Amino acid sequence: MSRSIAPHIRTEARVGKMMFDILLAAIPLGVFAYVNYGPRPIYILLFSVLAAVLSEMLCCVMRRRPITAALDGSAAVTGLIIGLVMSPMAPYWLPMVGAAFAIFVVKAPFGGTGRNVFNPAAAGIAVLAYCFPQQMFTYPVINSVESLPLGMTVPDTVITAPSLAYQLGNEVTPQRTTIQLLLGDFAGPIGTTAGLILLAFVGYLLVHRTASPWVVLPYFGTCLVLTWLFPLPFMTAAMSTTTQLCAGYVIFAGVFLINDPVTAPRFWLGRLLYGVLTAVLVMLLQRVGRSEASACFAVLVMNAFAPILDRWSWYFWHWLTRLIRFRKEVKAYE
Repeated sequence: MSRSIAPHIRTEARVGKMMFDILLAAIPLGVFAYVNYGPRPIYILLFSVLAAVLSEMLCCVMRRRPITAALDGSAAVTGLIIGLVMSPMAPYWLPMVGAAFAIFVVKAPFGGTGRNVFNPAAAGIAVLAYCFPQQMFTYPVINSVESLPLGMTVPDTVITAPSLAYQLGNEVTPQRTTIQLLLGDFAGPIGTTAGLILLAFVGYLLVHRTASPWVVLPYFGTCLVLTWLFPLPFMTAAMSTTTQLCAGYVIFAGVFLINDPVTAPRFWLGRLLYGVLTAVLVMLLQRVGRSEASACFAVLVMNAFAPILDRWSWYFWHWLTRLIRFRKEVKAYE
């Protein structure tokens, strides 16, 4: 039997192909950001990916492994995810710090690709959200200028606007229609506001079997049910559902963060529970949390419980199947 490179999942897709499928998301999301803000978001994404890949290479040198191991795409995906949650006004060093933290602190100490306990990108985003909230959550008004300046910092003359998550936290009804929300016509991070693009990419990942339907479908289904059953009191149920799903990183987390095959459970029942419980925690933290990046904290919490869910769901399912088989045998004997 040939040995495969981690992560070890039940699919014939190689790690490189999986990472390539995810990196494809950078194209439509990058075009979306370029149209709205100019080339600055593209530079932020490139710096973030470059920092992650260089950090991975340095870790390979320190561990005396071939540098080519850093080119499997996993580091680039980590950098891409961190770059996509940056504000278009973020300084270039900000995503680089997050990417370096994700590789050096969260991924490398556990052995590298396929062995990390926590999602490196989610951890990098969480650290940046806690340490640099001003740079992370200050957003320019969409389409307010032809192009953002390319300097290290954006001048104060650029008009800013509160994000959708900030408005919900302060019980302010967004002055946007449902179509505008789904199209991403509001201030926010580089790659988390384009809801329709992200949902289309979910379908692409499911068709290519890069994402597990046992995780993705329960996650989005639970988010949809919770937002419909518990609408915000200051808007209609339909508008509340769309607004809550588009705010923060709710859709983004379902596309990029919970689909990590390393930190998610392996057994199908564990994955289903993982998707449902992550959604519950994401929506709960959206209501009571103080950070717009609460979805990342929810994913990290569920990463810690993923092995427990995996083990006990496997035990429960096999106990249940044995019980059913035993009862059938007893009934047939009678």
